[in-house]
Amino acid sequence: MRFTKTKYTFLFIFIGFMGFAQIHRTDSIGNFYVEKNKLIWQKHYELEDKNLLDQILKQNILTKNLDILHFGNSAITDLIFINGNNLPTYTSKGFKAFVIVDVESNQFRVTIKQITFPDFVENVYYNGMRQNSRTGSLENYVLRNNADINRNNATINVLESFDQIFNAVFANE
Repeated sequence: MRFTKTKYTFLFIFIGFMGFAQIHRTDSIGNFYVEKNKLIWQKHYELEDKNLLDQILKQNILTKNLDILHFGNSAITDLIFINGNNLPTYTSKGFKAFVIVDVESNQFRVTIKQITFPDFVENVYYNGMRQNSRTGSLENYVLRNNADINRNNATINVLESFDQIFNAVFANE
């Protein structure tokens, strides 16, 4: 009888560890989260009128390349400049992003990823020599090597600024 309890205890622990291993660990701040080492902004909104949403999206610089009425639900943005207090220099030259809008019956989901700073040239020093680098994606600046969000004041300020910009576009629908 004692052997049976030990077997059940071992089986319970084993199943528990397997379940724990299946959990996909993500880090998040606000509407930003990390999935497979990529930083993604995502939020759901209520949808009142699809035609009105399409008109609003076409009037905004962030979403003007979308045409949700004709299944154009994803696009790369034009260069967009952000205004904010105490933002790092990499944000000063503007950014581009990949925007996806998924429309369902009474709501829509916005996903923004691949946020890059194409015109920012970073001075990188290698073996004492200055080199220019255009590797500026938001992930490079806000994620640690282990893909967790670097939780310092500068990173939180940047993510909150982007969150305000993105939310202002879609919350006014």
